[in-house]
Amino acid sequence: MDIVITELGASSNANINKIKLVLGDITAQDTDAIVSLIPQSLEISGRINQALMKKAGAELDDFILENMYQPKAGDVYALPNFGLPCRNIILSVRPNWKSDFEREDKHLVMCVRKVVVLAKCMLLRSVAFPPLAAGHKGYGKGRAARLLIQGILDRMDDRFDEVRIVCPDQATFDSYAAKLKAKGWRG
Repeated sequence: MDIVITELGASSNANINKIKLVLGDITAQDTDAIVSLIPQSLEISGRINQALMKKAGAELDDFILENMYQPKAGDVYALPNFGLPCRNIILSVRPNWKSDFEREDKHLVMCVRKVVVLAKCMLLRSVAFPPLAAGHKGYGKGRAARLLIQGILDRMDDRFDEVRIVCPDQATFDSYAAKLKAKGWRG
């Protein structure tokens, strides 16, 4: 058995530097897909989903209601772009969290992993994630950053050219940058 010692701070995931952090609006990303979470109730709530609905229009809501019948937590759906610059919208279904006691880290990580797997199956080369769940139902920015990054790295491989994390403000950007650097990301 060979023993391999990596440099201090070196990432065990060779694809970590394909993750790009950007400041901006998730609905303005020109990627193969943009991602969002939607609760099992299909309620369009939260800043990200409301921004998607505002830009994509009522057709998005109609499509969701007509095609996502009784979704289960962890289901992942690929939708058309509804006029956004991306080619697809990927929605991952999260459980209906009524309180902090119902929210478990595994749910968020599972949603992210399934999005990455679907993107690979669709042969997508670039995917843009917003800071999923950051500040929602008690997830702090640092915790949400750790879970999103963990989910991406768990399923990411060399088929991707870029996985983008789109941060709406500098504080979120800094939180994600710190978590990525701790994993060996060079930015």
